[in-house]
Amino acid sequence: MNQNITTSVATVATVIALISFAALAPGPFQTLLDAIKVNVIGNFGFIFTYPAFAASIVFTVLMFTPLGRLRFGQGDPEFSTLAWLGMLFATGMGIGLVTWGVLEPRYHVDAGHSTDQALLYAFNHWGLLAWAGYLAIGVIFAHAMYNLNIDKPAETLLGGGFLSKLNLVSLVVSTVIGLSLTFSYATDPLKQSLEQFFGIDASPTLIILVLSLFAIASSASGLQRGIKWLSNYNTLFALFLMVSVFVLTSPLDILGTFTRLLPEYLVKYPAMATDIGLGDPEHKAWLADWLYAFEAAWYGWFVFTGVFIARISKGRTLRQLVLGVMLVPSLFSCLWFTTFGLGGLETGSEDVFALMATLDSHGVLSAVLALNILLFFVTSADSAGLVCEMLTVRRSRAFWIVAMAALAMVINWLEGDIFKVILTLISVAAVPVAFGIFALVAAFLVRIRGRHDDLSDRQGQDS
Repeated sequence: MNQNITTSVATVATVIALISFAALAPGPFQTLLDAIKVNVIGNFGFIFTYPAFAASIVFTVLMFTPLGRLRFGQGDPEFSTLAWLGMLFATGMGIGLVTWGVLEPRYHVDAGHSTDQALLYAFNHWGLLAWAGYLAIGVIFAHAMYNLNIDKPAETLLGGGFLSKLNLVSLVVSTVIGLSLTFSYATDPLKQSLEQFFGIDASPTLIILVLSLFAIASSASGLQRGIKWLSNYNTLFALFLMVSVFVLTSPLDILGTFTRLLPEYLVKYPAMATDIGLGDPEHKAWLADWLYAFEAAWYGWFVFTGVFIARISKGRTLRQLVLGVMLVPSLFSCLWFTTFGLGGLETGSEDVFALMATLDSHGVLSAVLALNILLFFVTSADSAGLVCEMLTVRRSRAFWIVAMAALAMVINWLEGDIFKVILTLISVAAVPVAFGIFALVAAFLVRIRGRHDDLSDRQGQDS
């Protein structure tokens, strides 16, 4: 049997086994996952945050060196800068910002923190630490694919043996489960929107089915049309929503808070990014639930998003990737949380849907929000299918989209505690994924060192 097909079969079997365990024994499975989360992530969460922090510093420094001119592949970039940034935003963070923009600052304030501290926490969870991981994987895969001519870096860099296959399965499993849960979360807001605007009472299963069909249609139209066009519209809708919240709430307060907190975030970033709650068990538990949990979730998305970044970044330089994948998106994330966080707190809104309804009684903002969510999910599913195809078997993108949708349907049918179980599973699954990523980084550096030594030997022989 073809090795890539074997990997695909192993991935599907692993997902079925995990979901079956969660469905048949949700209580014991949750207990097991919680124990792993508390004892592994709670005590060793720095294995997620420290490497991401180091990557953010290293790449920022490299941007100003001659290495910043390193180009990935030959020729001009395949996509314009605006289209490229739109795809980065839609795939890397879009739906998360929409969902958490109001929720997280509100939660921290309700927990007794000041507004400034709540926003700084959000900056730390959604800023440089998250985007640095996307950047690191994107750079590794872009250089491997376009400069080292390695067709499947995730497999080839680790030698293609059993451990390589095992790592590949864990990467694809984390992508499939993560996107399935994201699919399932889409059903409630879209169901509410259909009832509000069209009087249609659609079932979650039907909504997921329609979303998957949209994603398959997007994949069939090709990268130059499907993901590119949807990402551009996604970005425009998201900007429209942010500008609307900015204008309709307190623009001067938002602008003043942003310009005041951004320098404070940069100054405090090293301390916040490397915080381990030393000597404070209560703060350590808080880190496990927030900073470490978020970073674990990012690790589950690093390969998915990083591979996609590499795919759309041919012809760009390292400096462009540092700016476009880490610095600009981090800046935008901070502005987003300031705008939606303060807007939500000012209006007393519990979430982004309540905020839109409060600011616009005519429903225009709510309609744009629903459409934005729809397109974000379609874009994420299409790009996730593309990445799974790149990691496994050619021309299998539609299969992976259908697999994610089917799993999302199962999760919705099971209901109850299954959502909490799967959410915890994503964080715990990030542990082997993280070690797989570390192995890929190490293998990549060894390959680069070996290539450099070969070139040096050849130059010595020529002279």
